[in-house]
Amino acid sequence: MFDLDVSCYVPVYNGETTIKPCLESILNQSVKPNKILVINDKSTDNTEKILSEFSGSIDVLNNDINRGIAYSRNLALKNLKTRFIASVDADVELSKDWLKILINIIQEKKITLVGGKMYEKFIENNYNYWRSVRLKQNWGEDDNLNPKFIFGCNNLLDTKFLNGKFQYRNDKEYFKTNFEDIFFSKDLLKNNFKLFYSSQALCLHLQNDNAKTLANRYWRYMSYGDGFKKRNFYKLFKNSLREMKKTFKWSLEDILKSRFRLLKVNFLVLMYFIQLNLKFNLNNKLD
Repeated sequence: MFDLDVSCYVPVYNGETTIKPCLESILNQSVKPNKILVINDKSTDNTEKILSEFSGSIDVLNNDINRGIAYSRNLALKNLKTRFIASVDADVELSKDWLKILINIIQEKKITLVGGKMYEKFIENNYNYWRSVRLKQNWGEDDNLNPKFIFGCNNLLDTKFLNGKFQYRNDKEYFKTNFEDIFFSKDLLKNNFKLFYSSQALCLHLQNDNAKTLANRYWRYMSYGDGFKKRNFYKLFKNSLREMKKTFKWSLEDILKSRFRLLKVNFLVLMYFIQLNLKFNLNNKLD
């Protein structure tokens, strides 16, 4: 027996290529949320127009300026009053029983935050395949109680015992892009709430990268991860050398595992990574 006191929110910024299949997959769930809320983070593409096609099926909140993912997540949590709140990123397409599986787990196992397994959809693209190997957003083929964190791209939260005390960390500029989900999960674990990763609740990542967009994605991941600590020429050289070593290590692994299609991608990502690193550091006046 499912408790249907559940809503779902989708934060979106310039999601014109993915928001439609994302919303359609939510509307087609075997267990349907009572409310679907989209947080439009001041998109400048056709996102708003596409959202209007779903009028009557979704609610939309429009940020006055681009405020970032953590702000949008916190805004959704403040506005949604259901016990269960599902989070789905705008570039994610859910399998039909995704919500049903997560609701079942969260109630049967007394879990506070549960996430599903996300695959890359366009795997024939070498850049997406690289991302599926090196930047995957799942914990593998087995269920996992209390993983390090639950990915923000697809999850379900039970708010029953939270009393509004928890929110996604948004205290620094770099948390607008990455890692707000890691700190949210860590706060829950620190307060003895349980997390769960379900390998059965499947969804697909709809991003379709090229060399430059992939390198930019990877650069953001690595750079936001250290909080843009103060840089100098020594750190620039050190970071570039680290990435070079990593690239050669990956390439050797790819050869041994016959993943030859990734070899070119490895070095393109490295080349653009160094360029982005240099550009950022020069723009911020290296010491």
